[in-house]
Amino acid sequence: MSDEQGIAKRSAHAAFPVAPAFYRIADVIRITALSRATIYRRISEGRFPRPVNLGGRACGWTPTALNEWIGNPQGYRSQEEQQEPAATSPARRRRNTDRLNLSRIRRRKFRTQVGHEAKTGAQETEKGLASDR
Repeated sequence: MSDEQGIAKRSAHAAFPVAPAFYRIADVIRITALSRATIYRRISEGRFPRPVNLGGRACGWTPTALNEWIGNPQGYRSQEEQQEPAATSPARRRRNTDRLNLSRIRRRKFRTQVGHEAKTGAQETEKGLASDR
């Protein structure tokens, strides 16, 4: 390929830049001038577009979603937040942090419910007496 053809190809690419289908996190940080933590905090608050799962651990943002946010960063609300909230909230699963807030007796009850066998003092003394006989 001659130098003239190479220059023509490069100038054609510069004249018609192709926008990527998805922007990765490094591109979003560069475009928005926000830190990674700020981006994910705003996503959880519904003030920044959610990324699209690209498979595995990869995710990316669509150019239209980013342009919508760039057009009005202060007034942006995600589509999920704009929809009406559900009339009834789904049942909340009990978490370990909730279990730790329970009283000592209720924690023991919880342990026995999930399959942990707690030995009480009475059970240990009966076993000790049986072995002494």
